[in-house]
Amino acid sequence: MNVAVCADVGSTYTKAAVLDLDAGALVAAASAPTTVGTDVLHGLDAAVAAATAGLGVRDVPWYVCSSAGGGLRLAVIGYEHLVTAQAGRRVGLSAGANVVHVAAGRLGAAELTALRAARPDVVLLVGGTDGGDAETLTHNATRLAKARWRVPVVLAGNADVRDDLHALLADARVPVTVADNVLPRIGVLAPASARAAIREVFLRHVIGGKKLSRGGRFARLVRAATPD
Repeated sequence: MNVAVCADVGSTYTKAAVLDLDAGALVAAASAPTTVGTDVLHGLDAAVAAATAGLGVRDVPWYVCSSAGGGLRLAVIGYEHLVTAQAGRRVGLSAGANVVHVAAGRLGAAELTALRAARPDVVLLVGGTDGGDAETLTHNATRLAKARWRVPVVLAGNADVRDDLHALLADARVPVTVADNVLPRIGVLAPASARAAIREVFLRHVIGGKKLSRGGRFARLVRAATPD
């Protein structure tokens, strides 16, 4: 039987399903309490063991997503609300994130306070088409650097200033990952690079940083955040 295990590690329960890949059918399913208090692998292994019991399958691929520990909380900061910020929001949602804050325009003291209050795990910093406006993106990156921001940032704005802003943020010890512009031209949404960067940051900083599991096995198993 050509099967795979699909599992969702939630904040309360971990669900596992065994799928017949040839028939496209559900073979079995089970759940177990998520063991955030000890190691989430305990609950994941228990759910998978229950789902595969009696099937005689071994060494099958696992496809795991996770929202344990609150999932992926994403804030989006963009140039203009109806265009760039909303493009960034769509990228975040397609990456399985829970978008908890969207800001547009230049960050001031009040906007930084609101951003901190949203408690994001990751900030998606976007703005300007390639060759277009760079002032707002530069201003916002500078404000984060001066604010001693320590939440991971995915920088996915105007390519003309990407390298300079990456250096600015990195020099200020802001955890920053660079991606292609989510809106390289007006009317053209390019989410793939930013989506991959958000996933990378989620696995490295969120899954690892929340101490959900000892060792690296859980981070290797998780493919993405559970979609909101």
